[in-house]
Amino acid sequence: NEYHTVADRLVAGQLTSLRRNLDFADATGNRYWICAFCVNQHASICGTFPHPPPTSSAEFARCDASRHDSVTSEPLPCCTCGTPKYLNEAPDLCELNKFDDMMEILSCSVPGFRHLVAVDRSFNTFTRLWCVAELVQAHLSSIPQSVCLLSDAVLDVDNADLSIYIKLANLRVAECSATRAEDKEEILSKIHDFNEFDSQVQALIFGTRGLLKKRLVGTDVLYAAVRTASRFSAISDASV
Repeated sequence: NEYHTVADRLVAGQLTSLRRNLDFADATGNRYWICAFCVNQHASICGTFPHPPPTSSAEFARCDASRHDSVTSEPLPCCTCGTPKYLNEAPDLCELNKFDDMMEILSCSVPGFRHLVAVDRSFNTFTRLWCVAELVQAHLSSIPQSVCLLSDAVLDVDNADLSIYIKLANLRVAECSATRAEDKEEILSKIHDFNEFDSQVQALIFGTRGLLKKRLVGTDVLYAAVRTASRFSAISDASV
């Protein structure tokens, strides 16, 4: 349930020993759907960068970082493949907007299908709109889910740093980010009740069937506190 040791071994170039471990665990035949690889990026976003958000916004730094190589900091080139692009204006041909249909088909046709959530070190997975929508879709469809963290230490009961707890407890779908503003608008348009959706996200994370249930001590108490804080926040916002 932790991947920091695997990440360290990948960085160290220990590919042969990792493959040997996979062979021993009979895991080399496992198949994974990873959207970044399975969705044809050449038919969607490879040819240009999205319009940047205002420089004064918190989203600008993330958007700007995505335009540069994370190692060399050099600007990333755009692809010149010339493949026709299909985005929001062509919903039937677009490959980016069908995650819910894809998950339903796989869950019905693939025995033992599960949803694996690999979470980054800063837990930004839960602030990305596409990711949150996918998580909730799997949760509501009763697709078995499991979570893999860089390290469980950040959620240790003795950890004095509560920033991750605070971040997760204050998640709001309206404040989640997406690379393209058009994608965010389309996803949010499908959500009829933001408060109810936010409650579903909290249940997904902290509830009795939640992703982090096994990692948290006093989950039920924490979940109740989260729901109370969310309701109080919603009432406060409504009264402003």
